[in-house]
Amino acid sequence: MKRCIDMCGRYLLDTEIREIIKTYKILRSKVGEYKTGEIFPSTSAPIIFDNDQRTIDHAKWGFPFGFKKGIVINARSETIMNKPMFKNSFFTARCIIPANFYYEWKEEDKGKKVKYGIGLKDRNLISLGGIFKLSIDESQSIQKLTFVIITTEAVEGIKNIHSRMPLIIQDRDIEPWLDRNADIKYIQRILKSRVNGEFNIEKVENKDSKSTDGEDYQQLRMF
Repeated sequence: MKRCIDMCGRYLLDTEIREIIKTYKILRSKVGEYKTGEIFPSTSAPIIFDNDQRTIDHAKWGFPFGFKKGIVINARSETIMNKPMFKNSFFTARCIIPANFYYEWKEEDKGKKVKYGIGLKDRNLISLGGIFKLSIDESQSIQKLTFVIITTEAVEGIKNIHSRMPLIIQDRDIEPWLDRNADIKYIQRILKSRVNGEFNIEKVENKDSKSTDGEDYQQLRMF
């Protein structure tokens, strides 16, 4: 399956569901136990959204790519309000994707791609900004929740690894971000905001020979 990516093709979630519920003050949980560890595109993972109550539920990572086969896993903050695939979800269905850190690859010596884990120091969980919607699961002919992660220009210190990074929602902005009735001008400011805090960047032993730059991925141009 082809995946259209801008960056952020994998992330780690290794925190127990009860801790996530406590951290984000979840009132309604549709998630029991889930498989912790590295999250890949097209797999299911917990997302947080407001549906009258703050809710956590499973969703599949990636929007169907229209009439083409494949999925889109990222949306650019600069163009998300103008793209038909993302526009409606941005205004009415914003979400948080809890993660411990995300992965990025950098080409270093002799073309070797080195895997990095990027998170925030002194923070166990980071809140990745995303959008979600109901999509048809062709394999089962049923509707399922799907999500994409929003990306933005990388901050200093990360640019040397990749020019883009996921949008990280700060604690004070979580409530308005999830509120579908929030002032859209404030939401636009969140899209342009830069997270406060120092990043923790570590090389990761890559036991998996595949990376997000492998044959199964194509660079996202249109978004």
